[in-house]
Amino acid sequence: MLISDHLNIECICVDLKGETKEDILKELAELNFKAHPDIDRDETLASLFEREQVLSTGIGEGIAIPHARASSCSEIFVSFGILRREVDFNALDNKPVRIVFLILFPKDQVNLQLRFLARVSRLLQHTSLHDDLYKCESPEEVINTFRKYEEKHFH
Repeated sequence: MLISDHLNIECICVDLKGETKEDILKELAELNFKAHPDIDRDETLASLFEREQVLSTGIGEGIAIPHARASSCSEIFVSFGILRREVDFNALDNKPVRIVFLILFPKDQVNLQLRFLARVSRLLQHTSLHDDLYKCESPEEVINTFRKYEEKHFH
């Protein structure tokens, strides 16, 4: 299971404009809604915000992985964004965020969700990946950067 297989050029933003956690969630979710019009917008946004109420998905070291399960998702849908400035995400380490992975899962696929989140978390532990992602100026560069790291660490 490769992360890069789920990255879609239309769902990557290398210069997120949101200034709050809520703005960023909406901005990234909108990328998925445009690319996958069958996703139920209201259900998905409600699930994302409910998940954030339970515990922030800001996992630390400048990374956030907001995620939700939705009945309208038939597979994993990912949107990815880079912030050119730091934004408070109520992260577990109280540090601001600059990299955000928003992931939507099928409602009944809990095991898939756990495996994919573990894979994303494991890859994002490499701080050199963060540095390389900050340098990306296009969605294509983001995908190529993930492929490079996956080849090195997952093959």
